[in-house]
Amino acid sequence: MRLVLDASVVVAAVRPREAAYGAARERIERCQRGDDAVVVPSFFIVEASGALDRLGIAEADILGLISALTDPPHEIMTLGPRSARAAQAVAISSRLRGPDALYVWFARRENVPLCTLDREIASRASRLCRVIGP
Repeated sequence: MRLVLDASVVVAAVRPREAAYGAARERIERCQRGDDAVVVPSFFIVEASGALDRLGIAEADILGLISALTDPPHEIMTLGPRSARAAQAVAISSRLRGPDALYVWFARRENVPLCTLDREIASRASRLCRVIGP
């Protein structure tokens, strides 16, 4: 399956006490094996790495995990000026914060599901793109 992966799933996959840990871990393992093809906005690398570091994950482990989720066959998407205007419309219509709206916009543009654990994204984005849990 090809999907946009929200950083919330990566974070849950390294936190055994997280309610969605098992499902998140399984999804990340599918992505690492290449069973799922991940599409992420370029800021995902920074967002996920920062969150993992704050959890005390070792730098080498962060680099390895993020590489496994962004190196081919996975894709890193960038945002140009026209795309930013289109994503702006998503942010306004969904009342989502900027990075969250970008995940939604990329999922919508690529016509793939958005995999997230963020309840606000899930509730506000469901009319704009397909939203799935891990």
